[in-house]
This record gives sequence, C-alpha cells and structure tokens, in this order.
Amino acid sequence: MSAAPAAPVALMTGAGRGLGRVMTLALLRAGVRVILTSTDRASLEETLTASGASAQQARTLVLDLAEPGACERLAGEASTLFGRVDILVNNAGLGTTSIRPDLLRNPFKFWEVEPATFERFFLINSTVPYRLASLLAPAMVARGWGRIVNNTTSLDTMLRFAVYGGSKAALEAHTASMAADLKGTGVTANVLVPGGGAATRMVEGLGLPMSSFIDPEVMGPPIIWLASAASDGVSGRRFIARLWDPALPPQEAAAIAGAPVAWGGYGTQGVHPAQAR
Repeated sequence: MSAAPAAPVALMTGAGRGLGRVMTLALLRAGVRVILTSTDRASLEETLTASGASAQQARTLVLDLAEPGACERLAGEASTLFGRVDILVNNAGLGTTSIRPDLLRNPFKFWEVEPATFERFFLINSTVPYRLASLLAPAMVARGWGRIVNNTTSLDTMLRFAVYGGSKAALEAHTASMAADLKGTGVTANVLVPGGGAATRMVEGLGLPMSSFIDPEVMGPPIIWLASAASDGVSGRRFIARLWDPALPPQEAAAIAGAPVAWGGYGTQGVHPAQAR
C-alpha cells in the first residue's frame, strides 16, 4: 500500500448532469483532478464552465459506453490525460423512467419489458461499471492506492422495479466481490447512493414535485471523503448520502451513513467448499 497522491485523478461517468455534476464539482473543489465523461458534450461543457476549472484540473471525454469497445477506449484515453486514474466513480446509469416515464401512474410487469431494453439496462448499469473497474484496477493496485465508487440504488428499490432493480443489484454484488479481491492492496471498492429518488432529470415524468425528492447536493460530502486518504482501509461498504451529516466530522458521518455492502449479513449464508464437512 502507498500514500494517496497529492492531486489524485478521478474518472467520473455521467458527469454532465445530476448526481455526476454535483460529485464532479465537489471533487474539483477538494483539489481532485477530474476527467468528465458522458454522451453529451454540451452538458459536460456546462459542468466544466460551472467549475471554473482549468485544463490542468479537468478534462472531458465524450463517449457512448454502450458502443462496442467504448470501455477500453475510455480507460485508455482517460489514463493518458493526466497520466493515471486513481479514482473511478461509476455514476452513469439508466433509471426506471427509461422503461416507462409515467411508471407510477402506469406501472409495468417484468414480462412487458422488451428484450433490447433489458439488455441495455444490464449493459449500462452493471456490465460497463464492472468492465471499467476491471480495466483500471490493476494499475491502481500496482501503485498501491485507489478508489472504486459505484452508484447502485436503495436495497428495497432493487426488489420493487423489474430490470432496473436487477441491474443495480448486480452492480452491488460486483462491488462486494471487488472489495474482497482488493483487500490489502490499498484500493477500495464501495457503494454511494442518494438514499432514495434524487431531484434529477431521471425522475421527470413521474408526476411528483421536485421538492419531494432528495437534493442531489447530498452526494458532495461523502464523495469527497471516499476520494481522500481519510477513507483508507474502508472497503465493501455502502453509504447513504441523505444520512450523511456534513456538520459532523467525516469519520463520524461515515459511521452513521454507512453499512456493509449488500448482501453481507443478510439472509442465510451458503457453505463454501473449504468449509464443508
């Protein structure tokens, strides 16, 4: 294990809007260099302008991660912009309204989801984050320090919404296995979620006032802590941003807002071959 770099480099997917924009701005304010990526150049430029960051602090890459080979291109190009990627924030994803915008008034059954929609959800919400982590983790391990932060969803939401829930549950499980494989390397893998629906474009069309959703700004304090040396050794955890109290010292806030990544401690445990008698 090594000490955290003085100016670590983060790769933020879905950085142009919503939670990604909030986390990007927070990291830049904390002195982290950030590579912003999205499918939409205009939103990335808006985030960059809002940050006031220079080219030495932030750069943008426009890619559609659903395209074949896009993960490999992103990992390769991102690693050359500042010479490294220390922090991967897998934030980009498809929400429930991508299946049916008015799903609260017009709910759907799992058998009503088109196969192409099913496949795209698992590609964007689970396979792409896994692939990016797989491509970037080895260099982090070699340097002895790094962070993988995955945005999944609330555990009960995984059980309520077909396809979306399953794709996010898969990423949650991936995070648990990443944390286990990275143990002792100085690289950590954790989950960070708002803790409910956040007031972003993903909830537009649900017919509810934006004031009824979580303020996206709650993501700022926990991502700063997760990206810092203060969270060294903290891995295999899920943090609920709405429970994070920025008035508390970060370690105390993390203790309150954190829990084991699913599904550690939940349900009957299986018996592994080495344990069988």
